[in-house]
Amino acid sequence: MHWRGCVQYGVVLALLLASGGCARFPETGLPTSKRLVIEFRVAGQIRPDYHYFMLIDNDSDFVGANGPVPPVAPPWGGNGFATGSFQRFVEYNGALPFNGFVLYRVLDPDRLQVFQPLGAPLEASISPDRKSMRVVVDFASIALDGQDPADIRVVQINIIATDRTPKDPSDTSLKLWDALGDSRQFPNTYLTLMTDADRILRNADTNMEPAGDVVNGNDPDLDIVDWQIEVRS
Repeated sequence: MHWRGCVQYGVVLALLLASGGCARFPETGLPTSKRLVIEFRVAGQIRPDYHYFMLIDNDSDFVGANGPVPPVAPPWGGNGFATGSFQRFVEYNGALPFNGFVLYRVLDPDRLQVFQPLGAPLEASISPDRKSMRVVVDFASIALDGQDPADIRVVQINIIATDRTPKDPSDTSLKLWDALGDSRQFPNTYLTLMTDADRILRNADTNMEPAGDVVNGNDPDLDIVDWQIEVRS
């Protein structure tokens, strides 16, 4: 695969707020904008054979009308992991380069099946006990074409963990997954976060993430039990 090419995947509750070790990966230049720091913890451990996604919707949606959500039934959204609205995402899977962390750009926002790998996030790490993950992206890497990173004032964010990403539309087998909020409830939830100033939003501020809500089974390695998102200058 030519890494700078495109990757073809055969692939709401919105909160509007006013207010261990870290591995650094290669950067495409010094960060020139604010950063988005996304952290989450699972009940079990982060598994390299599973898929963990941090999805970012940057389309100036101040009311949180749309955002990234998990598909809840076959054919699993066409890409196997997410539907709704998003333009960038970070995936962790042990088979990927850059120690398993890759930042992607969505090339077909209407279908969400063609993604361009942009390289490693600014920072990415898994805690020594493999219970927590931390990813940092700068606003320059999530800005849309022609958009000044300083003009990003609001984003929608979701975290999705799944055991597999089926892309075959004829695949009707169930898969295990969890996302922000109580994944057993519908519609699924995502966060709407104002980014005009530095702030930290924690799960404890919202009480939106319960334990034991993995869909289609009980797998602690997919069960998101805590999270924190920070906007940092």
